[in-house]
Amino acid sequence: MTRVSIWGICSRKSTIIGRLYELGVFHPIERSGVERGKETEKTSSGHPLLERLRSQRGRVLRMIEELSWDSWKQLTDVFVENVRYNLSSDLEAMMDEVDRSLERIQSRLNRIREEGKSAQGDFQELRRANSILTHAHAFLEQESSIPRGDVAIWRISRQGQHAVATKINGDLDFLPGGHERPWFRYHSFELKDGSSFLVTSASPEVRPGLVAAVLDAQGTPWKLPFHYEGASLADASSRIRRLLRGLPARMRDHKTELRVFSSQWGANLAAVYMLLDERLEQLLMEVSAEENEEFFTLEGWIPENDLARTEAVLKEDLGDAVLLRSREARGDVDGPIPTALRNRALFRPFELFLKFLRVPDYNAYDPTTLIGVFFPFFAGCMIGDIGYGVLVLWLGWYLKQKRSEVPHDIGVILIFMAFWSVVWGALYGEVFGDIGHRVLQMEPIWVDRAHAVLPVMVFSIVLGTAHVLLGLFIGMVQGIRNRHRHLWMERAGTLLFILSLVSALTLLRLQLPSSFFSVPIVMLVFALTFLIWGGGVGGLVESLGTVGNIISYVRLAAIGLSSAMLAMVASMCVDIFGVSILGLFMAFSIHLLNFVLAIGGSGLHSARLHYVEFMGKFYENGTLAYKPFAKRRKIG
Repeated sequence: MTRVSIWGICSRKSTIIGRLYELGVFHPIERSGVERGKETEKTSSGHPLLERLRSQRGRVLRMIEELSWDSWKQLTDVFVENVRYNLSSDLEAMMDEVDRSLERIQSRLNRIREEGKSAQGDFQELRRANSILTHAHAFLEQESSIPRGDVAIWRISRQGQHAVATKINGDLDFLPGGHERPWFRYHSFELKDGSSFLVTSASPEVRPGLVAAVLDAQGTPWKLPFHYEGASLADASSRIRRLLRGLPARMRDHKTELRVFSSQWGANLAAVYMLLDERLEQLLMEVSAEENEEFFTLEGWIPENDLARTEAVLKEDLGDAVLLRSREARGDVDGPIPTALRNRALFRPFELFLKFLRVPDYNAYDPTTLIGVFFPFFAGCMIGDIGYGVLVLWLGWYLKQKRSEVPHDIGVILIFMAFWSVVWGALYGEVFGDIGHRVLQMEPIWVDRAHAVLPVMVFSIVLGTAHVLLGLFIGMVQGIRNRHRHLWMERAGTLLFILSLVSALTLLRLQLPSSFFSVPIVMLVFALTFLIWGGGVGGLVESLGTVGNIISYVRLAAIGLSSAMLAMVASMCVDIFGVSILGLFMAFSIHLLNFVLAIGGSGLHSARLHYVEFMGKFYENGTLAYKPFAKRRKIG
């Protein structure tokens, strides 16, 4: 990482900062009171367009949410650039264009929504009216033949219905008789929501007393929806039923219109949001720049590999309007130096493991490549089955096709695991357990781990020893390079201590003469010297803990053995129950369980071996991650 200072002419500030944004390699040192990506009161008051731009960006995002548009993954760079081309390059003019477009879109969206709400309201109102008229249908049909009858529907409680009926029937005896005797008939019902209704048919002489009795009983007249005011109840019932049959289609049409409107404008609004976000980032950088009457300055970092290209592009595009000066980074002078992870494309997905930790220190070793080598190797060793390896390969290939970064990286990691699972499966002679041996007469190239447990365990310890020694060696080199005496001496002492134990065990195994034991003794003396000098008593304890770290690699054999035994149990189900539905179901279920446990167990335990036993020997947390001033979107 290189420390850089950029001087530019104030009149060309927007152009210079825009070019830095496109290059996407400059990591700015934030000025006190200004944090990139957050608008403080100080920055808002420092530029007249800043608050308006922030507000407009929020408005666009709210409208995207109103449209329920969430197809961000389908947005392409080509589409965003086409939207950029159609907008003005001048910030104020662009914001005016966006405001006018938002007003038009909001107006049409409101109209579609109001029509949809109206249709939904009509549907609810008419459905309730239809329910009431359906309950009263038989009574209405019966009373429709009486020419002078006054038919009405009242909403009234059960107690009120009884009081009204008693009152009117009592009044009938006192009404004067004429050519036709006065009458009163009624029908009551209750809806599912608990509301009670009374349907009445009365002669004109009874009508005034009926209305008074209903009002006294706290009842209210029920009216037809406003569309049918003045129509008879019988006629309205048939018309409401016909309209109800057409309303669902009307509501579906409105939903379809809203969905089409969303798909038509959602992507455009999303592109506008990204462009506004970019302009806001650049505007904040303009505000954060130190300036005098003629010049402005920016302080920051650029990776060494990108420095020459950045200087060349700025010189070619802006000439004498910008000047870039650089010097080598010095932690004692410059403070925290940002760390950028730069790995080959083959191993870049394994950076996922470091996202669970703080970024490594700038002067520390980046373990991504070694994780990419050893993690799938250990995981494949634990799975150790050709059949399961093929399934892991299929799963990894499926996830690799995803456009999201995390699923894609997991897919690549699974493909690495699948390769080593197949390799180890061939060495162990396993295809879904012992099916390869039963059906294909397949024999292990190396050893059958289900029966030769001890050789596999010894091999796991050997792997663990090599892995831990590599971690100690990296820690020692890193300590020497960074002039951390305690670190490198402690790591060197632990390294010599482990080597002395390994050499002593080797000499005992080979039964060599005692004179050869002087070598491990000399290494042990140097080891104790380094440990005590570098870490004191703590160094001795740490070296003994490293022996425990090596022994923990036995899990490579243990997890693999349990997987192999469970696969054999699945085959035994077919032996016990025969080639039957039950036998095949049991075998399939156990294999499925074993497959899930194989992926989860091998992944978790292999990760633990790296986080604790391996990276614990050298990994140093940093304080600042490299975050260049660049586009934050990651789209196709």
